[in-house]
Amino acid sequence: MSKGQLIELSTALRVDEAASPVDPFPADNERPCWHCYDHSIDRGGKKLRPGVYYHGSKDNGDSPPTLTDVWVCAPLHVMALTSNQEDGDHGRLLRYKSVNGIWKRWAMPMAMLAGDGNEVRSTLLSEGLELDRKQRERILDYINSQHPKERLRAASTTGWHSGAFVLPDEVIGANDIWYQASERAAPYGTAGTFEGWRNEVASLAIGNPVLTLVISSALAGVLLESLNIDGGGLHLFGDSSAGKTTVLMGAISVWGGGNFRRTWRTTANGLEGAAKMHTGTLLALDEVGEVNPKDLYESAYALVNGHGKTRANVRGEARQVARWRVFVLSTGEVTISSRMSAGGFEAKAGQALRLLDVPISGAYGAFDCLHGFKSGAALADALKDGAAKHYGHAGKAFVRFLVEKSGARLNLSEELDKVLQAFNAADGQETRAARVFALCALAGELGASAGILPWKAGSAIEAALKGFALWRDHRGASGRNAEDLGILRSVSDFIDTHGASRFEDYQGNEARPVQNRAGFISNNGDSTIYMFSPAGLKEASKGYDLAKVNRVLDSIGAFIEKDAGKFSKTKRIPKWGVKKLYVIDPVKVQGSA
Repeated sequence: MSKGQLIELSTALRVDEAASPVDPFPADNERPCWHCYDHSIDRGGKKLRPGVYYHGSKDNGDSPPTLTDVWVCAPLHVMALTSNQEDGDHGRLLRYKSVNGIWKRWAMPMAMLAGDGNEVRSTLLSEGLELDRKQRERILDYINSQHPKERLRAASTTGWHSGAFVLPDEVIGANDIWYQASERAAPYGTAGTFEGWRNEVASLAIGNPVLTLVISSALAGVLLESLNIDGGGLHLFGDSSAGKTTVLMGAISVWGGGNFRRTWRTTANGLEGAAKMHTGTLLALDEVGEVNPKDLYESAYALVNGHGKTRANVRGEARQVARWRVFVLSTGEVTISSRMSAGGFEAKAGQALRLLDVPISGAYGAFDCLHGFKSGAALADALKDGAAKHYGHAGKAFVRFLVEKSGARLNLSEELDKVLQAFNAADGQETRAARVFALCALAGELGASAGILPWKAGSAIEAALKGFALWRDHRGASGRNAEDLGILRSVSDFIDTHGASRFEDYQGNEARPVQNRAGFISNNGDSTIYMFSPAGLKEASKGYDLAKVNRVLDSIGAFIEKDAGKFSKTKRIPKWGVKKLYVIDPVKVQGSA
């Protein structure tokens, strides 16, 4: 063949090649495989929709194989492998396109593939990913088969992780970490403008200590990690028209909109899940009257202590305990202890010091300054409108401020101690409560110094001091710690409730029947004396250590008669013989409770 013929043939081949476009799908020797196409595919003049395809082939013996190309779902990429610092919580960072053309991301825990995978598909469908229902099982196979080179750190809770602050929609301070959780929907959100929030929400707190305190408390959760505090909480209570939910909405607007507010109407397990999603921020719980008293009794410790129950897996082994650090802001018409008592549970001192009861107190419900509005209701409406239009800016701005200050060696512990000195707490339990209010005050003062809150220096401290005074006045301990006061109130309440039915006449003169006897009663002129049996006194003190109960009762002079070196008195009871009894003056108890 001549040189001219070769050139002519080469030219013809190039023309033919141009006339036959390259097949965008893989060749037979590259199959089976997965491919994700972000744009429409032109294949032989036919337009195919974008998305994930499974490219397979069917063996036909001596004949050429039959190529199969199955569309599985809309564009879905596995961008990175994720795991925590202990090489656990493995997952995949997914990037996918919704039916509205919006690209989204989700760090999916691989544990969700352990079962039938319905949770994964349900989450992706709810986020707008389109899929072929006949091929829905293949989505899981596709995700599981992908092994990208990029590695990211996984965070299963919000809050601080190795110097970075993780939120479901943003990580502040790092780019190699991602929020990973089975639930895709998160209550955090942003709307309106930062300046709009300052002017229409935060500025209304000026002259209103309750609103100042709760907005400060919304920032307090960010400080917990740095101060090594497990958690803290305030419970605002008062009449239904006092404005509790309104000021709660003001606090919520620091992090999100109306969906950020949760209610107490859930189980203890549900509260654990909520606490994990609100770690490092604020857990806002409205209407304590809706919670089951048993769930409240179990959760009052756990929410502030920062860890859930130890549970077993199918093999009986202990699962990893859920942990969090969260500041709780609660509201209700009754106190935490009152709600527990409605279910027959007596609040212990530790529970009362974890969620501090603060009565709503203001000239106009929750407010003292109306800012030119005609009434407290008008101000409340303005606050709610502002919080609904502008939210989600202040919390992130506060975190960025602290990230920037991290290199300046801001000593938060020293700053907290300085604030705490202003509270002049009387004892250890008051100091513990004062620390919660001081934490809120410090957060508010830092927010004001950063220009996030439009308040004068000292405003947050003044509001916290007023809240602490309200808590202390309501507690009414008269110098006693909460546990001692709880014992006295328990015994006093038992006498009030059962004094006429569970105590038998000491002289045996009355013929009334006494069932489930708690002791004996002696009426001597104008005075009445109760003689508790050991079992009766244990029941009256509702689970407190009996030795502790005896010391507290003795400290107020409640024991009228005692044997040497003992708190009890051995007495001979007509018809019943010799009995060991605790002889108590009810006036002493009720006067100290």
